[in-house]
Amino acid sequence: MTPPFFPPHSTHAPDGKFSHQTRGLEGKTIVDCSILLPGPFVAKLLALQGARVIKIENPDRPDPARLMGAYYQDLNCMKEERSIDITSSDGRKEFHEIIRESHGLIEGFRPSTKAKLGLDETTLHAINPQLVIGSIIGFPENGPWRDKAGHDLNFQATTGLLSLSHDMPPLPWADLFASYQAALSITSLLCAQSQGAKGQRVTVSMSEALIEIQSLLFAQFQQDKKTPHHGGNLFSGAYPCYRIYNLSENRRISVGCIEPKFWHRFCLTLGTSESELKELLEGQFATGESGEKTVNKLQSILSKRTWNELGPQLEALDCCVEPIIDYREVTSNHLSTRENET
Repeated sequence: MTPPFFPPHSTHAPDGKFSHQTRGLEGKTIVDCSILLPGPFVAKLLALQGARVIKIENPDRPDPARLMGAYYQDLNCMKEERSIDITSSDGRKEFHEIIRESHGLIEGFRPSTKAKLGLDETTLHAINPQLVIGSIIGFPENGPWRDKAGHDLNFQATTGLLSLSHDMPPLPWADLFASYQAALSITSLLCAQSQGAKGQRVTVSMSEALIEIQSLLFAQFQQDKKTPHHGGNLFSGAYPCYRIYNLSENRRISVGCIEPKFWHRFCLTLGTSESELKELLEGQFATGESGEKTVNKLQSILSKRTWNELGPQLEALDCCVEPIIDYREVTSNHLSTRENET
């Protein structure tokens, strides 16, 4: 299995090229006054589109992400770093000069803190009326928790997302989804700015971003009043045709056979009897005891098979079944593929 891609937005692609780079923000200067992950990731996304990004750090209180090793490097390697204390008179003067020549600014502080630092909308637009301001916040500014501290895990906990899993989340979903939302909004305002629009401020709440990405589940809950749970919907394993199964030799596979034609192709590769094949085909979207029976039957068959045996057949059939590979396999396969390209 050789995936012909590298994880999106990684700064470690061997030639530094990304399929999603459009360079549409060339000529735009963005000031990154944020710390940790969400704000810096927004700035990175804008840099990938060609923007010049200037990261401002207080020399006495540097970005805590520096303590997180490779995270800081990945988030900030495409930026110009400036060490400026914007609370001092000299630092404030230097900072304001940068703001006057910039097109956008990103910050992620709570309301009281941003006002103290001079990163509030009134202060910034007095310096540069055209400035686009992107504010990444935790809880909604018009809500009772506007000044409440929180991190990604807390936002996942308070929006119901963690209730859908039995384990710690593998990624900071609130940070990441809010970052993409903010990058899209800021880019839209920068386009309007180029057409003469006055500066505006967009606010993206990480907790609200998680509510939005769960809209399908909330809509279903409003309809049937059944609380979503792990394994209770298509995306978390409610149906036999969309699940993770174990092969022998500690190999796992992802089965995403939603369309009947893919499910049919997949079941045909298993070499079962006609009666077993019929049973599997009929159980594609089975739930309850019937669904559990189909899953157990399929797992019993797959536990005796290896990927070396099944892989070539499944790849030839193109039926949405792939092995689960780790980071080492992803990166090594990608590098070997890229090196052989001409």
